[in-house]
Amino acid sequence: MADALRVAFLGECMIELYEKPGEAPGTMHRTVGGDTLNAAVYCRRALGDDAALAVHYVTRLGDDPFGREIPAFIEAEGVATDHVRLAPGETTGLYAISRDPQGERSFAYWRSAAAARRLFTDGEEDALARTLAGFDALYFTGISLAVLPPEGRARLLALAREMKVAGRIVGFDGNYRPRLWESVEAARDTIAAAHGAATLTMPGLDDEQALYGDRDAHAAAERLLGFGASAAIVKSGGDPAVVAEPGHVREVAGRKAPRIVDTTSAGDSFNGAAMAVRLKGGTLDRAAEAGHRMASAVIGEYGAIVGRESTVWPGGPLARD
Repeated sequence: MADALRVAFLGECMIELYEKPGEAPGTMHRTVGGDTLNAAVYCRRALGDDAALAVHYVTRLGDDPFGREIPAFIEAEGVATDHVRLAPGETTGLYAISRDPQGERSFAYWRSAAAARRLFTDGEEDALARTLAGFDALYFTGISLAVLPPEGRARLLALAREMKVAGRIVGFDGNYRPRLWESVEAARDTIAAAHGAATLTMPGLDDEQALYGDRDAHAAAERLLGFGASAAIVKSGGDPAVVAEPGHVREVAGRKAPRIVDTTSAGDSFNGAAMAVRLKGGTLDRAAEAGHRMASAVIGEYGAIVGRESTVWPGGPLARD
């Protein structure tokens, strides 16, 4: 693994609680989730056993009993935890999921004091930035930015720009969550800057419309290129994704899910598989195809990170049908 290409997924992961229909009221299942961790796990699965690519997760956790369990969970998925720090005396975030009959979800969060909020502002940010600047790829989201104070956001954006200029892959998803931002204006400006720092930005259309009022996915894709993104994939659930590079905007057909019970990690799993394709030098269209395939499997199971057996296909995770 010493010569492996390295990709860093950076952000906040938390304890996840969820219920399953038909179980006794109050019965909760506990696991681990978080948008960037979900994407890291699905990227690793999409890469299969390819030892030429190493997936790393970057975060801060509390040293509470739950936080101390998380690194082993991450490692069991084949994701490296060299840059997962347990912060003494701090706490780990938690969220609970509720779902409607169509599998659409809503969240309740307990994260205001989470250790991840001090990533890039904990006195070790310069050393972390220098280390990550030597990686081959970086992935982060609007949530990664939203949980940080302004100085942490500035450092993360500066790292993304530095890596892009150096020819690295920089993946981003706006993942706009209004309650995490101090204002719509702060979210709009910061997320626009992050889109511009990306070599591949992969937002959901609903988030982009909430911030920028785009009429459709084609308009959103054109705007993202205008922000400075090298390429964009705009997701619209199971509908076709709009794929855009300068001078070339097109659609990549979606994939009908066999069943839909939980959409919690649909976009994250899409992004993880798409990143895997780009890390292996694949085209944007192929990245969108792999993203659709992964997401359509993931939303048929409960929880953000589903069992491996749901995301394995003959010929390998990135194989075509």
